[in-house]
Amino acid sequence: MIKKVSIKNYKSIKESGDICFSENIFVLAGQNESGKSSILEALNAYEGEEFERDSLNFEEEQSDNLTQEVSCTYSVEDSGDLVDSLVEKLRKAFAIGEEDDFIDKSKLKSIKEYTITKQYNHESNTLEVSLSDSVFGIVRGAIKNKEVVETNADGKEVKSKTPWVDLEGKEKEVAKAFFGIAPEIVLFNSFSDLLPDKIKVSDLESKNTEAEGYNAVKNLEELLDKDFVSISKLSNSHQTSTTSTNVTKLSTKFQKAWKQRIYSEGDLYIKFQINNENVSGQAVPTVFFYIETKDNVLLEPRKRSKGMIWFLSAWLELKSMEDGRERVILYDEPGLHLHVKAHKDILDVFDELVKKGHQVIYSTHSPSLINTELLHNIGLVINTKDNGTIVEGLTTTKLDTTYKQEALQPIAEAMGLEPLKDFSVLSRKNVLLEGLSDFWYFKSMAKILGKETDYKFVPGIGIKGNHIYHLISFCIGYGLDWLLIMDNGENPKATKEDLKEKVFNGNDEELNKKIKLLSKSEIENLFTPKDVSLLDNKIKNDDKRKPSTIIGKRKILFAREFASKVEREEIKKEHLSNDSVQNFEAIFKWIDDNFSPTTT
Repeated sequence: MIKKVSIKNYKSIKESGDICFSENIFVLAGQNESGKSSILEALNAYEGEEFERDSLNFEEEQSDNLTQEVSCTYSVEDSGDLVDSLVEKLRKAFAIGEEDDFIDKSKLKSIKEYTITKQYNHESNTLEVSLSDSVFGIVRGAIKNKEVVETNADGKEVKSKTPWVDLEGKEKEVAKAFFGIAPEIVLFNSFSDLLPDKIKVSDLESKNTEAEGYNAVKNLEELLDKDFVSISKLSNSHQTSTTSTNVTKLSTKFQKAWKQRIYSEGDLYIKFQINNENVSGQAVPTVFFYIETKDNVLLEPRKRSKGMIWFLSAWLELKSMEDGRERVILYDEPGLHLHVKAHKDILDVFDELVKKGHQVIYSTHSPSLINTELLHNIGLVINTKDNGTIVEGLTTTKLDTTYKQEALQPIAEAMGLEPLKDFSVLSRKNVLLEGLSDFWYFKSMAKILGKETDYKFVPGIGIKGNHIYHLISFCIGYGLDWLLIMDNGENPKATKEDLKEKVFNGNDEELNKKIKLLSKSEIENLFTPKDVSLLDNKIKNDDKRKPSTIIGKRKILFAREFASKVEREEIKKEHLSNDSVQNFEAIFKWIDDNFSPTTT
């Protein structure tokens, strides 16, 4: 997989710095015009070695900087596979025979990652390809010596040893060998190749890639194991239709991926017919395509929803790649024409691709395409004044500008919806909290401390404006047991005093059984800087500031990342400071002491 990339002088990107992809699925999230597409297009240019002049960064072009550069660092998952594949590429590159033992494979197994850099100069129209120096050094050191017998001036045979391949000045050839074994990068940018209503057989026969929907049709051929040209030639009448088993199987597989029901019917079939079409008085053999969702009701793709045809075409292309080769699949804004419910189908397809060994990198500003269980797999795409487009991790970025906060919006919305899965209805016992950060911290600490709770944590939307009163009223109205935990700031204190009069008739004893203010001003301060550094390695363990000051405006991001790491067991009780553990133990004891006993 690609571990990280860096891009220079490409469209909105001046100098991206390292963009790190933590796992096999990564989301580039941000607003329109932030440069998400530029990142994906730069990787596509790197793969195809086609750098167009109009893709130069405008400011850099004005300064006569006509060089573009993209570097990709690949991680090595299986050193054995890398060695075998690399040796074959090097044999071919340097014309070495199969029988020649020219390289020490054991030395190549020390390669755990490698970086390939492609630099294109528009002034000289030249492309330079290079390999990271350390890896080139390993390859050079692995080349074995062979014995050479030469005749000297006295006519005597002299034996000497010389490398099988002298790699001096051969860096480009070695780099290309590594590129040959790297995963292929494939870019999908939505609507350019949808399944068409029809295509001429002559366009398929002549391989006219400019014909509308050509690639989608070729993908369909591959999956159906059909050759429309051959079928056309075998049919004298040019009136061939299909209801064959392989079409039915393909349709069934697509239905499993596309879970939307159409016209209240569950079945969907992809069908085709080959007929002669009258074009200017000439009979032109043509393949017609149809989507059937009701018996004997065939509709051309253009008469179906754009979202369904988009998904079908994307699905056909993805399925056609199931040839065992690992790929890096780039998707630019998937699902723009799909209903929000269909976004889950897209994520399911992506998950399947990852399970099969592919890597998926996609851009979006849609909250429904952001998995908040994987915050470490989300990069915030920001357009900066100095460097143009850059990508920052969510927990390392400082939300110090309005633009950054706006770029974060789809992620914030996704996180705002997420807790509904955990408390779609209130339970008999409810711990009411100020907001989302409190929700994630308490839920996670319950797991860390092994608490078997018979209550639910319910986040409100803050204390200001008496927002928490609605949740309290709901609990009281439906006879549900409740407790309220708040920070220890001015607004929570004022809220507690107000509730004392409105709900508890001034009774302090009853008030304190139901409402608790934290021992610290904010929930983040129940932790230590050492605990916070578990979420951001840029934070020093001995930072003297309060955790709330360190985190700043990133409260929800840090809380959700904390929850993700606890869920993946990357943070356990032994990783936290004793003070933090004791702070939360005391709160859970208060909760247990003040809830009414459960009755059965």
